[in-house]
Amino acid sequence: MKIKKINLLLMLNIFLLTIVCTKLYASNTPSPQGNYFLIGTDVDQVYKLSFKPNNQVIVADDFKVPAQWLWQAQQQIMVNFSQPQTRYQFPMSENETYVHQLIGLSFSTNTQEPSEYTQHMQVWHKEAQMVVQTYTLSDQGLLVKQRQLKKWQTQLVNTTWEIANFDEVTHAEVDWFKASSSASVTFHEDGKGTVNHWDNTQSDLTWKLTGKKLVLHYYRNEQNVKLVIRIVENIDDIGLRFVAKQVNKKSKQAKWLSGFMIEKQDVALTDEQIIGQWRKPNGRFHDYYPDQIAVASVANTASKWKLNHLNQLVREKLEHPEQGVVLNCPDNRCYVSCEFFYELLAKKGNTLYIAYHFNSEFYPQGPLKLQGKWIIKVEYDEAFGINDFSRNIFASTAMNLEYQDQIHPYLFQRLPDESGNLVNKVITPEGTGTFSVIEGKLHTVINQQESIFEITEFARDGLSVCQYQSGEHCSLGKQAIFKFDHEAGPYPANQ
Repeated sequence: MKIKKINLLLMLNIFLLTIVCTKLYASNTPSPQGNYFLIGTDVDQVYKLSFKPNNQVIVADDFKVPAQWLWQAQQQIMVNFSQPQTRYQFPMSENETYVHQLIGLSFSTNTQEPSEYTQHMQVWHKEAQMVVQTYTLSDQGLLVKQRQLKKWQTQLVNTTWEIANFDEVTHAEVDWFKASSSASVTFHEDGKGTVNHWDNTQSDLTWKLTGKKLVLHYYRNEQNVKLVIRIVENIDDIGLRFVAKQVNKKSKQAKWLSGFMIEKQDVALTDEQIIGQWRKPNGRFHDYYPDQIAVASVANTASKWKLNHLNQLVREKLEHPEQGVVLNCPDNRCYVSCEFFYELLAKKGNTLYIAYHFNSEFYPQGPLKLQGKWIIKVEYDEAFGINDFSRNIFASTAMNLEYQDQIHPYLFQRLPDESGNLVNKVITPEGTGTFSVIEGKLHTVINQQESIFEITEFARDGLSVCQYQSGEHCSLGKQAIFKFDHEAGPYPANQ
């Protein structure tokens, strides 16, 4: 009883100390004033933050809402919106609609390097008029002062650029669908230009440079649009990252955008630039093999790839009504459910800037419709596979652990819990447990028993591993193979 009392007092002291430290930090730290941008580094997302006196701030995206902010521990700011902002909604039935609303943001005040920021969400039951769930979404982002934005020093006349998030994709027969799309913009002399949109239509453009702003005006779908682009950072001699305000001059609706603006080089994809590994900034990757097979993050789906007549890398997702995604169709019931297209815009060393879009069905075996178009950054490596485990190879990933004559199926899942946090779960015949990746080694805990797996050799159809217990070493473990179930088989095929 005495120990319990001491523990309670200790916890209370720690809690009070945290409050005191937070207040002390707030009292000695200048409050932010003026205009800032919270810009996603892994996602094309931006919020404009206009800080006012008395802890007031105006937050803008495709909305504009007053909010209050307060200091939190570790130089974090918490922004609480005065009104929830709808991001999307799901009609589950005629009488059941779930509206996902943004209610706040929290982020670091560090303006020198990226750090994690969090979007605070709630789920509103439209018919019941009540909040049924709250959760958070976290990404990497950078807080930038407006005065930190760069001046335009780029030569634009007689050049063509791909600009991210320029357009919005809609389909008349799918009224709930909206997605972002890049557009190709050519700048002519005398402030004229043209825009090639996602649906192959074209708009005339007028443009001018004024200090830190590139101002574009164009007319599309009976709407006058103004786009003001500012530079966050220049990317070598290839392009830039930007923030932009897009205004519909008729409706006065405005939204903030961010992303890449890349000048199109006189380059095109070749087999030599494709065969190898393509890795995105988020860590996900594809291995493209010479036998026209591509494998997602070594252990996930496999598909066939080709280089088409437009010098675009094309992959197709082949679907079977019972087996799901397959590499080779076992009968005549398969159909293409997705098409992925990659076009090279610019190249700097092993860094590729790609215009990427995909077409997908909205219902099984329905027509394929454009789902959006983006600019992605890819790091190319001629080597295939992995040397160490990483969390990027696990999504909902099935593998068979083969040891001598024994086969043990493993299913690794990384799914969000009720709070939006990813939970690593592993399902085996021996039971369900958790997994983690520590210093390139896979750790599983099943029935309170920890096993450690270390990669000894990579092959396209599986990973040779040693399995051992905590406190032991690879040399003392048993030798086994994690076989993949993506059907790609070994490479070369005669291995």
